[in-house]
Parts: sequence; structure tokens; C-alpha cells
Amino acid sequence: MTELPFRNSRESVSSLLASLEALLLEKGRVSSEEACRLLLNAAHVPASLATSILDSALSHDRRFEILEEGFVRLTPSAPIPSAYLEQLDYTVVDLETTGGSALDRVIEVGAVRVEGMRPAREFSALVDPGIPIPAFVSSMTGIRDDMVAGARRFEEIADEFASFVGDSVMVAHNLPFDWGFVNRELARYRGFVLANRRLCTVRIGRKLLAHLPDRRLDTVAAYYGIAIDGRHRALGDARATASILVKYVGELRDLGVRTLEELEGYLAGKPAAEATFNAPLPPQESSSSPASA
Repeated sequence: MTELPFRNSRESVSSLLASLEALLLEKGRVSSEEACRLLLNAAHVPASLATSILDSALSHDRRFEILEEGFVRLTPSAPIPSAYLEQLDYTVVDLETTGGSALDRVIEVGAVRVEGMRPAREFSALVDPGIPIPAFVSSMTGIRDDMVAGARRFEEIADEFASFVGDSVMVAHNLPFDWGFVNRELARYRGFVLANRRLCTVRIGRKLLAHLPDRRLDTVAAYYGIAIDGRHRALGDARATASILVKYVGELRDLGVRTLEELEGYLAGKPAAEATFNAPLPPQESSSSPASA
């Protein structure tokens, strides 16, 4: 395998490849030049060299596939059998961070595992970000530097958190934000990223609740009568989002949208009536009790 120059002394080949994996999960595929720029931290990589560099660097890593037209993507996984939304396990995640850039860090993790459309377990941890918490973040969240002093770093909770998520469907309100932070931290400290199926409750809300003025967590929670105990704290927001998810699944069921595949078609604008498969509906009771906020 090609020896890749490290961008700093703490990075390893595995974390660089995990960063590439996270990028491909976000974009689907990237050009060989873009992949090489990420791995080599180079402003420019000649196209004539990019494919040969990647072929050498990735040839023994089954996660990646180099396409003939000069792109790289993740190797397609085997299709997952369809399952009703009510029958899936979900992990609803919320993060509090020092800011919104790739240079910022996580200061709190909250997660609710939803099984059988009911909350089953919770995960919550303050995280020492290793950098000062800006005043505006402290004023919004109530989390101060002295509260995270002595808390575990993300690298110390990474394995526990990944085990909690398992192979469930990861859910968040504004998923790209939380998904991006989780995978950057896992790539940085553990050399792997999550590849779970995932849902964004903001995206679903734009379709189901188009009549609302916005799809902010407060707005959607108020619409459903869900109280948020601990707003702008990770576990409080995750609990509220879990309750919203259960409400959404019930409304989607009424529309005839019953699987993740049908949900993707519905969100893409395909009429729900055209996205069905012949199978009996699960009992109505499975979605009758929303998770409590």
C-alpha cells in the first residue's frame, strides 16, 4: 500500500481512510483527484497520477471501489430486506458542540434508542472538547468550561457510543450536522465511521408539515404538544426528537408510506400510492403510543 504522508503526528493511515469514507458517505462518489487531495493534503494532484495513487493505496481495502471513469466510491453493500418503519430500531441523536465548523468539538452527546416505537434506552455524556466553550454556546446550553473539565474526551466514549447505536437507523433533527460531527470524531479517534441507515426529522417535516412556518425543533414539538424538558441540552432534545419521530411514523403510515424505501420515494416527490409493496400491515397498536418527551 502507498505510504501516505500524515497531516499531523496524531493521524494514521486508518484515520485518513476513515475521513475518505465519511466524505463518500456524504457525497456518494468523488473524483480520484479529490480523494487524493484529502489523503495527501495536497492542493493539486495531477489527474494522470491520481488513479494510480489510489489504486495502490486502496487496493487492499474492500470499503472502496475505483471506477473506470476516474471516480472512487464506497463498495455497494448487499441490499437490506425491506422492513416496516414501525419494526425498525432507531437511535435518535443530538449533540451540543462548540460551534458549527469542522474545527469545532462535541461538548455533550444525548441519544435515545427507540424499539417497537417506544423509548428503550438512553445514552448521555458531557464531553471535554479540549478547547474553550464560547460564551454564546454556554449562554444557550448552560454548559460551561468547569462542567466539562474532567469529563471524558470523545475518544473515551467513542466505542461505547458506537455500540449503543449498533446497526439501528440513526435519526437526528438536522441530521447532516450531527452525522458530520459524529463521523469526524470517530474518524479522528477510532479510524472508522458509521454507515448506518439514517433519517432526518427536519427533512421529513418539510414534507409532512409544509404548512408550518418552519421546521425548528420548538415549532414541531409545539405542533404535536410535545414538551421539551431541557431545551438545548443533548438528551432533552433527543427525547423530543424521538417523540416527533414516532408522530411522523404514524402520519406516514396513514399516507401508505410504510418502509424506508417508500419513505425515500415519498421525500423525493413520488406519490405514496405508487410506492407500496404487497404485504400485510403490522398491527395498528405498534405506533399508537408516542415516546414521551
